[in-house]
Amino acid sequence: MIKYCLNKWEKNSAILEHALRTETGLNKCNYKKLVEMVTIFILNDGTDENNYISERWNADKITEIDNGDCQGTLIYLIPADSYQPCEHEYLMTYVGYGSCSGCDTLQAIQSWGDKLLTDEQVKDFMTLCRDIVSNIIKPYNTGWRESKDYEAVEG
Repeated sequence: MIKYCLNKWEKNSAILEHALRTETGLNKCNYKKLVEMVTIFILNDGTDENNYISERWNADKITEIDNGDCQGTLIYLIPADSYQPCEHEYLMTYVGYGSCSGCDTLQAIQSWGDKLLTDEQVKDFMTLCRDIVSNIIKPYNTGWRESKDYEAVEG
């Protein structure tokens, strides 16, 4: 995990957990929805766009790349919340997915109803979201663009 994400997770995981406990529709959501929630509640501290944050990420402009068929890897590009993000103003993460509730983590957690998540589901969603956060990297974090905050944490 990169240092930036470790710090954000430690600071904001309770905000995400509260959102998971109170939002309906999560039993039918997809992985992109979870990446959006991670962006809003972990990376952006759960604040709206009227609050000043030095680095904001745009949950509405996340790009999903899916070159699989029934299973594979989903890659997500999370742009900085700016007019025209440059190459170094993106985060990237991924999840592996399966074709059914026997081989797909998200589908195995979901109950496909409209009810709020159970305590066990919230715990499982938090684990899945932590994996999404753990997989985040910042491509092109080199040269004049390099920031120590986006380097991997040791050990």
